[in-house]
Amino acid sequence: MKDIDEMDMVGYIRLRAWNAVSERRKNEPRPNTIDNVWPGLKP
Repeated sequence: MKDIDEMDMVGYIRLRAWNAVSERRKNEPRPNTIDNVWPGLKP
C-alpha cells in the first residue's frame, strides 16, 4: 500500500496519455502506392 501512496499520479496519467496517442498514430492510415501494396503485381 505504501507504493500506491507514493506513486506520482499526474506522471502516470501523462504516461498513459502518451501511450494512447502513440497507439493511435500506429493505426492511422498512411499514404501508399500500389507498388507497395501489391509488390508482385505485374502490368
